[in-house]
Amino acid sequence: MKKFSIIYYTIFAIAVIFSSCKKSKLDKETTTSQDNSYAENLFNDVYKVVDETASDEESNKTTNYYSFGNCATVTVDPAWPDSTFPKTVTVDFGTTNCLGTDGKNRKGKIIYTMSGRYRTPGTQISVTLDNYYVNDYKVEGTKTITNNGKNSDNHTNFTIAITNGKITTPDNKVISWESTRNREWYSGEETGYMTPDTVNGGILGWNGLTDDVYHITGSATGTNTEGRTYTLTITSYLQVQIGCRWIQKGTLEIQPDGLSKRVIDYGTGNCDNNATVAINGKTYNILLK
Repeated sequence: MKKFSIIYYTIFAIAVIFSSCKKSKLDKETTTSQDNSYAENLFNDVYKVVDETASDEESNKTTNYYSFGNCATVTVDPAWPDSTFPKTVTVDFGTTNCLGTDGKNRKGKIIYTMSGRYRTPGTQISVTLDNYYVNDYKVEGTKTITNNGKNSDNHTNFTIAITNGKITTPDNKVISWESTRNREWYSGEETGYMTPDTVNGGILGWNGLTDDVYHITGSATGTNTEGRTYTLTITSYLQVQIGCRWIQKGTLEIQPDGLSKRVIDYGTGNCDNNATVAINGKTYNILLK
């Protein structure tokens, strides 16, 4: 019996050590942080397409006026100049990858219904995705955008709700994501493609589109590609700009189930794909896509 007890406790001790080592290894992994960054960027990209096509709706502009170039055919029903609402807008990127001027490959459709003009307080936009891909990541879910009007800083702000969000990676792994955000139109609201360039003459053109900057706050929940659930809170607003592919600055905290808190830092404003993840006092580099 004594010999059995020694063997039993030895096996138990080994199991505890193995479990602790496994937990320690998991506490260093950055899968959740990386997967969440994919979701953040991909759903921000959906918003960018909606933002550009919806905010210019009355101009009846061609696709050449968008930061994603001429990759999409944009149709509005009822078509302008008919001012009847609701309107359904279809942004069709086709069935094969098209490389936009912003460096992203897209295919599929973004379809949304507008209850009123994009800049009118109270307007709600319901967005659905039809076989939509960005850089071979399939993006699914429903996005609801509500124009809240001006905030105390006189900036238009929007409530953004994503339900049943799902990202399927090129190797068929799945990220699920749901979020509620406030998106403040921090700068660039007064300029557009056709805005006169008072310095150089002519119009602002691309500069009038790409100067739009947004500050994002809020929270999210998700499941990473390994099936681990997590919660997320933005602790310092995320900054995105129409002219940049990636989140430029801000911090958020991610709490994966059963693991230590992760803190993602997107930097101080540069347009690059670098971010860091801090876990238990150690910092790791990740690349955004």
